[in-house]
Amino acid sequence: MKHLIAFAAFGLLVCFTSCGPPAVNREKEDALPADSVIPEKKMASLLVDVHLLEGGIAILRNKGEQERKWNQEAYRKLFLKYRVNPAQFKRNLEYYEQDPKVFTRIYDTVMVRLNRLRTPAAGKD
Repeated sequence: MKHLIAFAAFGLLVCFTSCGPPAVNREKEDALPADSVIPEKKMASLLVDVHLLEGGIAILRNKGEQERKWNQEAYRKLFLKYRVNPAQFKRNLEYYEQDPKVFTRIYDTVMVRLNRLRTPAAGKD
């Protein structure tokens, strides 16, 4: 299970960072208005849930039970929980990628939380 979470986390990171132009080439006018920036703590929590959801989707896919409609509904509910839409999520991800120190800090928090979730099952692998 721990390998699945690490694989899903890495896969999502690669997917999200490869969507769109490199952050280095982004200009300042692309910055988000202050009222549309998802706070770091909320973004970290959202990313934890995204990784958990993606892990669940991967398990279903491996069992041959993946259903695209279910995936879309799961993401709809997840974004509803955090009161964001997919476009806001993507824009904020791109926004945080512009500052590698902040992005790394957020992902360090995400990884700590994910590792904490797997700790009780550590001896069961």
